[in-house]
Amino acid sequence: MAALPSLHALYVFEAAARLGNFTHAAAELHVTQTAVSHQIKQLEAELGAALFRRTGRGLVLTTTGQAWQVELSAIFGKLREANRRLRRRGANPRPVVSLTTLPSFGSRWLVPRLGGFLARHPDLDLRISTSEAMVDFSVDPIDIGIRFGQGRYPGLLSEKVLDDHFVVVATPAKASRLKRPRDLAHQTLLFDDHEDAWARWFAARGLAQPLGIRFHQLTDSGLLVEAAARGQGVALARWSLIQDELRAGRLVVVFAKLPALEVGHGYFLVGLRETFRRPEIAAFRAWLLEELRGLVAPA
Repeated sequence: MAALPSLHALYVFEAAARLGNFTHAAAELHVTQTAVSHQIKQLEAELGAALFRRTGRGLVLTTTGQAWQVELSAIFGKLREANRRLRRRGANPRPVVSLTTLPSFGSRWLVPRLGGFLARHPDLDLRISTSEAMVDFSVDPIDIGIRFGQGRYPGLLSEKVLDDHFVVVATPAKASRLKRPRDLAHQTLLFDDHEDAWARWFAARGLAQPLGIRFHQLTDSGLLVEAAARGQGVALARWSLIQDELRAGRLVVVFAKLPALEVGHGYFLVGLRETFRRPEIAAFRAWLLEELRGLVAPA
């Protein structure tokens, strides 16, 4: 049986292959770039094959390097996950679901409903963090994430859990004065980080966007909903984020007979494949899917 290569060299190679850069790998491993380069050369000598080749754009994995990366990514991913899980278990014997999500979705939809999950699973603990930044699930102490995008998350298991739509909303007082789309010309229109949303909305109805109309942008979609509920304008808001405001009567859908506009992005549950096999993660996934089934898309 062939002798195993240096495990330390394999560890260094996995970091360099994952990050695509010796300097970044050195920073993650807290060593010098020279030390990373030395370990890679040692590993190539042991394997008798080149793992990287240099191009005008930097380092590129060879065919052999790609094959080793695939295997090592899974192996070290499981090791990191076990390290995080077992260390947490030593400090807290109760299983923990550690989740990251967008601030808007977390505050406007997820947190108001988490009481149901906690009541159903009194043996589990939750840790929620909100951020728009992607995390490295192999390094950061996060189990799973709820992300809003198009589902392209390389190296991760990604499951679409919800599509979303834009609808026009306003306070009941404002909505009562809006009978047809052209009435929007006299309103302040609110939008989030989808800067073309209003233009798309008008175009979908065969209308030109009114000239001289006043716009107000709030890049956080949760703040957009709050601004609309306080009467600061008419919002093109995401359906998933306005459910509680609609039930409370703080907002109403304007032009309810017009079809909603697809956002073009969806919510995805993402994480390392091995993480989803844990019972507490499976329980959270099942609860999340059940809750989202009740979020019926606007007609």
